[in-house]
Amino acid sequence: MSIFSTMYRPGGALLIGLLALPALADEPGGLVTGSFGDQPLELTVAPELSGATIIGNYADASLLAALMEGEQGPVNLDLTINGELPAPGEMALTITFARDMGRNWTGDQDSLTLTLDEFAPGDGIVAMRGTLTGQVSGGPASETRPVTFSFDTRLEELD
Repeated sequence: MSIFSTMYRPGGALLIGLLALPALADEPGGLVTGSFGDQPLELTVAPELSGATIIGNYADASLLAALMEGEQGPVNLDLTINGELPAPGEMALTITFARDMGRNWTGDQDSLTLTLDEFAPGDGIVAMRGTLTGQVSGGPASETRPVTFSFDTRLEELD
C-alpha cells in the first residue's frame, strides 16, 4: 500500500474544477453589467429565454437578463438585436423594475449605440460580447436616463 493513496491532495479538487471549466464556458448564459442612471446593475443572462439566429450575414439575437435580489431587484433587462453583421441596425432595450410598477424603460437604435466586439457562432452556441450606451426613456414621470451596459454572453443558436 502506498502512502500516497491515503493522503489528502488539496490540489485534486482544484484540478477537477479547472478541467470542468471548458465545458461550462460552452454552455449558454453570461452576464450583463453596467449602469442605469447612477445605479450600478449586474444581471445574469437566462439561457432558456435567450437565443440567436444567423442567416448569412443577418443576425437576430435576443437575451433576457435578470437581477432577483438587492435593492433594485427584481429587475429584468431584455435586449433584442436585428440586422446585418458586423453592425446590426435595429435594436430594442427594455428594463423593467418589478417592485415599482410603471418603472419600465425603453430605448432603440435612435437613442442607443451598440458596439459588438464579438458575434461568433460555433457548435450550437453564439458568443456575443459588446457594449450598449445611450439613453432610455420611461418610468412613472416619463424621464430620460443614461445607460451603459457591457455584455458577455453565450446564446443558444436557434434554427
